[in-house]
Amino acid sequence: MECRVTIDPGFRIRVRNMETARGRKHRRGLDTLSREKFEHPLVKERVEEVFGSKEYRKVLVVWEVEDQAVIETARRDYGIEIWKVSDILGELEERLGTNGYRDEVLRTIQLLSGARGTGVREGLRGP
Repeated sequence: MECRVTIDPGFRIRVRNMETARGRKHRRGLDTLSREKFEHPLVKERVEEVFGSKEYRKVLVVWEVEDQAVIETARRDYGIEIWKVSDILGELEERLGTNGYRDEVLRTIQLLSGARGTGVREGLRGP
């Protein structure tokens, strides 16, 4: 599992990678993400160590996608399931419960989930 967090509203996963005017890749196309996150030799080696010859699922959890075609293309062309955070957050909060975790993202989700029940979360927004 790898985690990268961004609050950039323009960071929506696309079908194909785009480049800046200087030729630098944005690194948010399915082609790039598949190559870097699932097909990289080190990733494949580690997957083999963990799963052996067992079936496993490729899942990419994202905040947003450019359009529905991204989800369909990911499944069809790359064998990747795309889960949107907004679709799974409630279930994730429930499953995390009050167990202790070292991962900062999971701990933040727990904090916000707990704050929601106490009214603290709404107070954080300010007047």
